[in-house]
Amino acid sequence: MGILRLLLIVFVGYLAYRFIRSAFAKKQIPRTEPKGSIDEMVQDPQCKTYIPMRQAEARYVNGKKYYFCSARCADEFESQNKEAKL
Repeated sequence: MGILRLLLIVFVGYLAYRFIRSAFAKKQIPRTEPKGSIDEMVQDPQCKTYIPMRQAEARYVNGKKYYFCSARCADEFESQNKEAKL
């Protein structure tokens, strides 16, 4: 009977330990992006800043795809390239 009682006490102690540990553990914030998906950085040809490709505004200018940080930079770049082509 002594060993059975000892095993029961150890088991109840382990359960109490797990309960207390989970009660005070920091909650992990779920990731917004899947693991391993790192966004490629692209450079705006107008203002030379780097931005994530997903957030960039893409435009085709003279048949080539460019990425811009804003619509203003894209418009300026297009107007400069149209003037240079004329």
